Amino acid sequence: MRHVLILVLALALHGCATSPVERGKELIAQGRIEEGLAVLEEAAKERYRHPEAYSTWLTQRDRIVRALIREGDARRTAGDLDAAEAAYARALQIAPDSTLAQNGLNAVAQAHRHAARMEEAEAAYRRGDIADAEALALSVLKEAPEMRRARMLLREIADRRSSAALEPPRLGEALRKPITLEFRNAPLRSVFEVISRTSGINFVFDRDVRPDLRATIFVRDTPLDDIVRLLLVTNQLDRKILNDNTVLVFPNTPAKQKDYQETVVRSFYLTNAEAKQTAAMIRALVKTRDLYIDDKLNLVVMKDTPDAVRLAEQLVAAQDLGEPEVVLELEVLEVASSSLRDFGIRYPDQISLGAFGTGTTTGSGTSSLSEFTELRPGDWDFFTVNPAIIFNLRQTDGAVNTLANPRIRVKNREKARIHIGEKVPVITTTSTANVGVSSSVNYLEVGLKLDVEPNVYLDDQVAIKLQLEVSNILEQLNVSGTVSYRLGTRNAATTLRLHDGETQVLAGLINDEDRRSANKVPYLSEFPLLGRLFRSDNDQRVKTEIVLLITPRVVRNLMRPDHLQTHVPSGTESAPGAMPLRIAATPLRALSVESQGGGTVTAARPATTQTQPGAEEGVGGSLSLVVTGPEEVPAGSGFALSLGLPARNEGSQASIRLTFDPGVLQLVSGASSDSPGVAQLRMTGPSVVGSPMNVVQPQFRVVAKEPTTTRIGIEVVGAENEKGQPLSVDTPGAHVLNITAAQPGTQAPEPPPAPSAPPATSGTQEPPPDEEAPR
Repeated sequence: MRHVLILVLALALHGCATSPVERGKELIAQGRIEEGLAVLEEAAKERYRHPEAYSTWLTQRDRIVRALIREGDARRTAGDLDAAEAAYARALQIAPDSTLAQNGLNAVAQAHRHAARMEEAEAAYRRGDIADAEALALSVLKEAPEMRRARMLLREIADRRSSAALEPPRLGEALRKPITLEFRNAPLRSVFEVISRTSGINFVFDRDVRPDLRATIFVRDTPLDDIVRLLLVTNQLDRKILNDNTVLVFPNTPAKQKDYQETVVRSFYLTNAEAKQTAAMIRALVKTRDLYIDDKLNLVVMKDTPDAVRLAEQLVAAQDLGEPEVVLELEVLEVASSSLRDFGIRYPDQISLGAFGTGTTTGSGTSSLSEFTELRPGDWDFFTVNPAIIFNLRQTDGAVNTLANPRIRVKNREKARIHIGEKVPVITTTSTANVGVSSSVNYLEVGLKLDVEPNVYLDDQVAIKLQLEVSNILEQLNVSGTVSYRLGTRNAATTLRLHDGETQVLAGLINDEDRRSANKVPYLSEFPLLGRLFRSDNDQRVKTEIVLLITPRVVRNLMRPDHLQTHVPSGTESAPGAMPLRIAATPLRALSVESQGGGTVTAARPATTQTQPGAEEGVGGSLSLVVTGPEEVPAGSGFALSLGLPARNEGSQASIRLTFDPGVLQLVSGASSDSPGVAQLRMTGPSVVGSPMNVVQPQFRVVAKEPTTTRIGIEVVGAENEKGQPLSVDTPGAHVLNITAAQPGTQAPEPPPAPSAPPATSGTQEPPPDEEAPR
């Protein structure tokens, strides 16, 4: 019991002894930051009891606030604004005077505003309000230049505008529909007015377009776009497409071209071609004057019309191709064989006679004549420097094979060099007065040197210009203390053409040396047989041959350009790159164009679906009936069938009978009917050549309920001219009509009024207001 009381007392004393500083640190370590800081703050108020509490509280508070601010910054950068706001708010709650925490909260509020503004900008971009979207994104970037979301939106806006600017507006499908048009010496503006009423295309004329321009045109089943271009070119006019149904017409003069012709800037970043060569090609073929060349980037920038830029793009695509490359496999073989035979007896080749007296010599090392006269015969003696007799018994055979197998990759029409050997130093000494002696070292290349220059053709054949040189040192020479060498060289230069993978052998570079020498004793060596005892023979032979094997292997070659790349329409001299002036195929003698001429205005007739070419105007005896009508009609709707006779000098009139299936079609008006399925009508043709065609339009209604195909038979009962002479009328045959499924709300359309002839007046004539436009 006593021990228990002691333990309880010790624990109580320990609890009382724990300071508030330690307790605050423990709470902070447990994650109870606010509680721990509150304990430290209370302890800091009693500095006299806990002196270290104040500094500990400040240190812990600053550390925790900095950690929360770093967390808030990281969350804000990652886009988690709510978590960042919570971290900044917690830091500001701990340290109300923290400027960084307050700035963080302000940044989060600003980010919320930017996000809301970017949502508005993106919504405006999606609905097509580009200006509003750009303004909102720019306002965000002014406050937050690093915001990636705004930069991406501005990039999309710029790309969209660039695409819209680079792609010119195009006219609608109306210009691609074929029509038939007949005008004679008509005012040009009136012709365009008829075309406008027919196609729905608006034509705006520049004020400098002459109002007295006239045109004569007879075209049949021709696309409207071809007709418009033909009229403009023949009257020295040009056009600019403003939108899908508006065309601006202006004079084709340099001043007007500068005012209306748009230009574009195109940058060509070249991969293989050189910028200077590409610029020279564009300047020569496209006639572009505004060119900029950047050799560092290999860049060519041009400014010209869209047609010229399109032509330049095709030319650059045909030129900027990777150059061919070839790998040359070389095998160099040097075969050397040598033999040496040295056989015989070599005797001393010098014997000297000397006097061995006791006389003295002068200080100069010479003897006087009196001293020689005093010598006795016994003072003279013969001696030799090398008294030895040498027996030469040597024979040497040698063979050397040196093989080199280099592989080198070379670009087309570029030189490559191979050197297999060594560089031998040659020292040259130069002595200069009042300066001294100076030495210089030059290196002499010795060995095998091979220079090749390939030319790769499109059929994978390779022409190789080859130069081969083999050199070796024959002798080392010492002249006045200067070392020099005597070299032996063998050279070969040729040009050959090989297929890909074909091996060519170059051989025959042979060096054959045969040297014979003998050391003999005079006279004694001349005796037969015994003379061999007084001579020594030295025979030496060296033979060297160089063999070169070369094999080209094409690594990359140019693809042969197709016809579209090598044959590019280049426009005209005044308009490079413009599309060729073409017109669709038309029936025989149906096309005629004049920019000026006399006569009257001939209105256009509707575009025909089934047409038989008529006889020449003014020729009596026969004519052709022109029939036009729809090819497809929905069930329950109405349609009109147009029939007309061309103008003749004697006039014409004809009785026509139409036959049809009464279960499919019902005659509404425009003809008389005596029985179901039969319609009778009578029509006349103009008596003045060039007058508009008189058109009769019987109206029909489709009574069939289901889709089907039916025919309307056309038969000429009788025809004659104004004199009562019979005429032969050619008919196009039955008109085929496809009945399609009924459409909701389909009603029979009102038939267009038939064209009428304009009143005959003197001079030029304008088309009447109610003139029928071509279809």
